[in-house]
Amino acid sequence: MRKLWTIGGLALLGMAAPMMVAAGSGPAAAAAATPRVAANPVLYHQPLLGRHAVNGVQLRHLTDVNSTNWSGYADINDTFQTVSGSWIEPTVTCSTGGGGLLGGLGLGSSATYSSFWVGLDGYTSSSVEQTGTDADCSRTGQPTYYAWYEMFPAGSVDLSTSTYPVSPGDKMTGMVMSNASGGFALILADAQKGWKFTFNAQGSGMARSSAEWVAEAPSVCPLLFCSPLTLANFGNVTFTNAAATDVTNHLGSISAFPDAAISMASGGTVRATPGPLTAGGSSFTDTWNNS
Repeated sequence: MRKLWTIGGLALLGMAAPMMVAAGSGPAAAAAATPRVAANPVLYHQPLLGRHAVNGVQLRHLTDVNSTNWSGYADINDTFQTVSGSWIEPTVTCSTGGGGLLGGLGLGSSATYSSFWVGLDGYTSSSVEQTGTDADCSRTGQPTYYAWYEMFPAGSVDLSTSTYPVSPGDKMTGMVMSNASGGFALILADAQKGWKFTFNAQGSGMARSSAEWVAEAPSVCPLLFCSPLTLANFGNVTFTNAAATDVTNHLGSISAFPDAAISMASGGTVRATPGPLTAGGSSFTDTWNNS
């Protein structure tokens, strides 16, 4: 069953095997990317490295951790080649009230943000290769939905909302594929809208030490340090068909590898939590708790 899930995801994305080329060539060269409205910050989906701690009540398990910006699951203690998964774009609940974490920087007192993605690295490494979607709220309470990709530490690149539109209820499928020579393919597809986007890149020094399925409060990095923004009320999002492959070609669901459950919590406030994995280990629901 695990192998069928992964093959099904490849078929949906129109991929038979990874083909890696230099950044800026292939489908990515012609793909339109659009900047955010000037009032909004450039977002970063930063690594968990240095921002997670073992839950004090579960010291025996060492794989249940808290994070200030991530909620979901990570496969760890291996070297990974691919990660894939699907999710239904949630409907974000927006409000014109409340205070933003970085309102003092002029970024808007009520803007909120939520990101959903699959990726390699970031749990114990300083880079993340990832692709996903956002469900955000402007400071005036207007919802916005869009797709993006990112090779952290560079900021995320938004896809054109006219060429690659995203709406609540759309089934998104993401995949990140890598090879030993440092090539990466970041692939995102929308089953409802019928589009597929591929970004090919060449990287160096990528550990490929984890694979993730994450709901995140994205960050801004105005100077030397990154700070998570206020988490939007996304309700819940369910990841399905989650699978990874390590460099020995071992295919499996999340639970086929050592995995870490990650809750988003800081200052005594739990912001988002992952539910338990399904019996096959390929699905879970992540739930918003607090901004």
